[in-house]
Amino acid sequence: MSVIGILAVVASLTIVLLGFPAQIVKNYRRKSCDGLAPSLVYSACCTYTLWSLYGWTKPDWFLIVSQTPGCVLAFILLFQLFHYDRKGGTK
Repeated sequence: MSVIGILAVVASLTIVLLGFPAQIVKNYRRKSCDGLAPSLVYSACCTYTLWSLYGWTKPDWFLIVSQTPGCVLAFILLFQLFHYDRKGGTK
């Protein structure tokens, strides 16, 4: 377990566990994803999914622990984009 690996996991989890949940709650309260760039959500879904799959195939616990929560939360944001757009909210 390297220091760089630990720092990478901590940095990734900080973004995932602070940034994404705050955005998800904000979208839920407003019932809108206004101001959230769809391209950001699409790229987050792709990135976190691919890194998670790569981590699971290695198996590399640094990648699994740091990327899998991001994958789940990115797909929640993607769901919100489609759900609130159908209900008349804006993107």
